Amino acid sequence: MPEDNDPKKLTKMGRVNRRAVAAADDTSETKPWWKTSRRTFIVGGAIGAGALLTGIGLWGVTRDDTTDVDKDSLELQQNGGWNVGSEDRRLSMPSAQVADSQQSAAWKRYLDSSAMLSAYQPQTEAWLPFFVPTLIQSLQFETLRSQLAPLFTPSMKESYERGQALAREFLDFAENAGEVTFIVDLPGPDSIALGAGMADAARLITTFDNFPHPIGVTPSHETLGAMLYYAAEIETKQQKLSPGAPPVFLLDSKRLTDYKDADTQFDNRYLAKLPSADRFQERGIKSIIYVTPDRTRTEELDDLNEDFVEYKNKGLNVAMLPISDFTPGDGTGSQQAGTSSERRYYYGGSPGSHLLFFYAYPFFRPYPTYASRYPGYAGAGASSGARSVAPPRYIPAPRPTMFSGTRIGSSSAVGVGRSKPSGFGRATVRVSPSGSVVGTRAGRSGFYSPSRSGSFGRGGGYSG
Repeated sequence: MPEDNDPKKLTKMGRVNRRAVAAADDTSETKPWWKTSRRTFIVGGAIGAGALLTGIGLWGVTRDDTTDVDKDSLELQQNGGWNVGSEDRRLSMPSAQVADSQQSAAWKRYLDSSAMLSAYQPQTEAWLPFFVPTLIQSLQFETLRSQLAPLFTPSMKESYERGQALAREFLDFAENAGEVTFIVDLPGPDSIALGAGMADAARLITTFDNFPHPIGVTPSHETLGAMLYYAAEIETKQQKLSPGAPPVFLLDSKRLTDYKDADTQFDNRYLAKLPSADRFQERGIKSIIYVTPDRTRTEELDDLNEDFVEYKNKGLNVAMLPISDFTPGDGTGSQQAGTSSERRYYYGGSPGSHLLFFYAYPFFRPYPTYASRYPGYAGAGASSGARSVAPPRYIPAPRPTMFSGTRIGSSSAVGVGRSKPSGFGRATVRVSPSGSVVGTRAGRSGFYSPSRSGSFGRGGGYSG
């Protein structure tokens, strides 16, 4: 995992260096990368204009001395464009909004990658090395920016209000909140929303390490939309945090979504990057709470297994918190905050069970005055009629996964990472003898796609 990112590099979003070679008498605009590569490869000698056009047409039908190569999907997108191979397709954002969480148009400013980086990168040197800016860097492409809008869903609203309950009821009243870190592993938009609800009490660290794609397996454009929705709010809250605020790592659980069809899907999956046990302990972390959507998940996702086993073996407390354990209290009504109505969420669904959170997760030391917030329930707990609630029985244990043995480096060294296993986060492309990419497989129902206007090798589809 890249634990020593240079902070100076995080805000320098250089353009993709496209190959733009045009004929001297060509007055049209610079050709995209794939047209440039094709043109360079096709045009071989000095022949008459009519013969040249005829030759090109026959070449496309009868000649194929290219080869099929697997390439890293992210590298392919960085060099060929975020929507490589599917330039004629648009993103689907059915829950797009016209305003952000503060009911303003300030979100438009965060379409600029530098502004988005400023909103989300940690404002402390201790946690900055673990911030992953990759998804934000995809905003360098204007064709992506023009399709994005703030995203807000009912599920995000619930996640936000649950995050508020965690922050205002527990982190704000724990003497040692800075000794505990949360690893939030929800679908990307819900992770962002939960983080936004916690943002005035915790340090947010995003870990999204891919680019969106119109037919991507991982719908990371939705995560970007959620980031736009909360960017202004999160930036304001994070600027007011104390240096000792606990870290919250935001993961997208859809990073490992099943990849089934190379002809209709683009494999933009990726692996989560987290600090090693040593790095956590050097920063005073003693306990880790793994936040999951609900109780149907009984173990960490596969790419986290070796990390979590290491945490346990190195003496860190590791517990699981299904965020669905926070539910609205009966008859509590709602309270107004700005222009949005907020329900009040309780651990276990009532004030009585709410007080049991510090018993269920004893890593925290609550201030002595905490119980006075609920005088009718203090000391009563479950006997007051509260629904019984307890954390899942969870102990990280080694198990075989497709990611087993992919760690790079030692856990005590800077720069520990994980290599992608074979067939994960990769795309099949067609490469010319000169090494130029002239087509991608995904997105054309089995045909290689070099451009918006047609499929490479029409009449001879690639069937895998």
